[in-house]
Amino acid sequence: MVKLTLILIVSVLFSVGGLARQWQDTDLDGVPDLKDACEDTARGQIVDARGCDNRQASTMKAQQLRIMSNLCFATSNGQLFPASCTEKSSISVKFEFAQSQVLMSQEQAFEKLNSWLAVTRVPLLLVGHTDSIGEQSFNQKLSLLRAEQVKKILVEQFGFAANRFQVKGMGSQLPIASNQNAYGREQNRRVEFLVIVQ
Repeated sequence: MVKLTLILIVSVLFSVGGLARQWQDTDLDGVPDLKDACEDTARGQIVDARGCDNRQASTMKAQQLRIMSNLCFATSNGQLFPASCTEKSSISVKFEFAQSQVLMSQEQAFEKLNSWLAVTRVPLLLVGHTDSIGEQSFNQKLSLLRAEQVKKILVEQFGFAANRFQVKGMGSQLPIASNQNAYGREQNRRVEFLVIVQ
């Protein structure tokens, strides 16, 4: 009987200690640490339900809006995203002739895209293109490979979910510059991004 009583006392003490930890409020803002998204607010600061200073939340929202407005993408239904855009951004990933390997020189495009993807949460269609040199069947496969390589980097190196991206190869069907000179062909060897509207 004494043994059973001791076990009950110990288990009650442990459960009370567990409850105390669940409701611990280190920064004394009225929001328990387990639910506190901003754990270092100043004492006496008025916070929202997440434990964040409303001004801090407004600053974060402003930063997100600034990042979103830095890039404008065409959508799958012919509009622009975000709706505040007036002109499509010229961001794309470029490739060497007849290659699908992504070059280190394209890192800046990925960094911009990474920042944008982190605040928008929208799905993208990655559309691969080639210049007009070579057989149509080869260019079609190459353009799809380029889109798949960009998706692989976004998933494996930047940690985005694979189901957020679809890939498509257009071969040499949609040039954005003349294929009659080297500069134009270089512009045509690319992967572009479309926001998928569902």
